[in-house]
Amino acid sequence: MQLSRGNISPHRLFSVQDLGLGNPEPHVDLVIREFLAIGDAVAARWIQMPKGILLLQMAPENPASGAIYLYDRLRQEFYLLSFEGPEDDLTVDDFSQLLPEYNLLRYAEQPTLLHVQFQTAGSA
Repeated sequence: MQLSRGNISPHRLFSVQDLGLGNPEPHVDLVIREFLAIGDAVAARWIQMPKGILLLQMAPENPASGAIYLYDRLRQEFYLLSFEGPEDDLTVDDFSQLLPEYNLLRYAEQPTLLHVQFQTAGSA
């Protein structure tokens, strides 16, 4: 099946420790707000699971500036989920379409899939 934006790949950005923040649990929303503040952005969509948080981050004044990020709560690391071509021009409607098409919820449910799936694909 051809996916609308090609292949997806994770790019590790930084950890909570890199940001100089303490243990985020159980108040993980404070870490997410700090992450959003780095880019002067808002979370147009925020899907929180026990092991991961999926975000559509965008500039508040530009509805076509979104990018998809994942916060791995166990590793306390942020990832950009990249597609082939531009990945920072998404709208809320785009996100709603990509969520089931790429089964993005599985990464929020099991962030370790990012490491297993893409390391295996990269080592083949």
